[in-house]
Amino acid sequence: MIDLLITWFAPLTIILSIILISHRLLLKRLGPTKVYLLWLCVPIGLFFYSLPLSWEANNHFADDKIQQFIVVPTQTFQQQFTVEWLISCWILISTLMLIYWLISHFQFLNKTALTRLDPNQLPVKLPLNLPVYQSAHAYSPMIVGVINQKLLLPEEFTALYNDEQQKLILEHEICHFDRNDIYWNLIAFMFLALFWFHPLVWLAYFRFRRDQELSCDQIVLARKQLASRINYSRALLVAAETSPPLAFAQLSFKKYGDKEIMFERIKHIKTHTKASKLSLALASVLSITLLSGLSYAGNIGDGNNTQKHRTPPAVKKEAMPTYRVEPKYPLKAVEEEIEGAVVLKFDINGEGEVKNVEVMDGVPAYVFDRVAMTALKQWKYEATGEYHKNQLVQLDFRMGPDSTFKDVNLIEKIRVTQ
Repeated sequence: MIDLLITWFAPLTIILSIILISHRLLLKRLGPTKVYLLWLCVPIGLFFYSLPLSWEANNHFADDKIQQFIVVPTQTFQQQFTVEWLISCWILISTLMLIYWLISHFQFLNKTALTRLDPNQLPVKLPLNLPVYQSAHAYSPMIVGVINQKLLLPEEFTALYNDEQQKLILEHEICHFDRNDIYWNLIAFMFLALFWFHPLVWLAYFRFRRDQELSCDQIVLARKQLASRINYSRALLVAAETSPPLAFAQLSFKKYGDKEIMFERIKHIKTHTKASKLSLALASVLSITLLSGLSYAGNIGDGNNTQKHRTPPAVKKEAMPTYRVEPKYPLKAVEEEIEGAVVLKFDINGEGEVKNVEVMDGVPAYVFDRVAMTALKQWKYEATGEYHKNQLVQLDFRMGPDSTFKDVNLIEKIRVTQ
């Protein structure tokens, strides 16, 4: 998981920077609904970044030569302790964030006394699988529940809003339900918990939630007259009088309902942006270019002519490293005097950079995998201009030259095919 976070850090930063910097222009040209869809570039871009290019997979060769290196504990205990401490800190904070969400979510559900309502009494027809309840603890109409979603209405709902406002607000909540925004928010929060140390992720999360509300407003008012827009804006002002508690997985009409955000929603209701065909085409081209570039960068990482990778070389050569980073002998393994070996499979691009590192086997299992992968990703090989697939290397971890550990040849058990 740590290696995946490190691998994703650069492309995630690039995607979020582009979206956040150009957000105001995109919102003006495309409108909230299209901008909300653009957030899909984040998971899709990271997915493409992790994929091998199809033409690379079909044009490669496996070298006959394999390498074997011995690793001894040369790093000081203090340095290893620092690395382990940082990893433990990351895991602790991510876990605490998830626990906090779970506790706050279930506490809210447990203290909420629900009264089932007849959906026929409402001014709009609800989806059949969306039950409606009333509660004194509900501060606004909201969708709650991750597994069994339900619509909650406050007891003063009919007193706060007139008939048309009630209809528009309920349509807003139905929009959240139909789009499964609860689950998209869950994915967004998982990113936030994993990358809590990244400031752009925090900015993107809150911007994403704002865009979610703006897009629902636009969908609800898409074909409404000016009078309905004014009435809906008045309902937003009423909702802005109180600030709701920040509890995740509660999609309320006044979620993030401070005055600044409510004024932003009213502003977009007033402007009623409609994306032009040219703007949509330009956004599509930019999105495809960004995703394609990330896919290429994630698997090639160089600027060479791709034609070099399409034609296998006539003569196979043993790929030898010109620069090696010594793996950090795990502190726990040093303390317990654990020895073993790890076999890794990897690719070498035309510039001699290591790509697509995978653990094929290890003795003992999982003890040396992470440190071996981290080190191998930093190795450099001779730049041949060719893309070498399915290289194998065995790293033997020994406490010292006098080790009595019986050597194992794990590579003989492994057969890599094209």
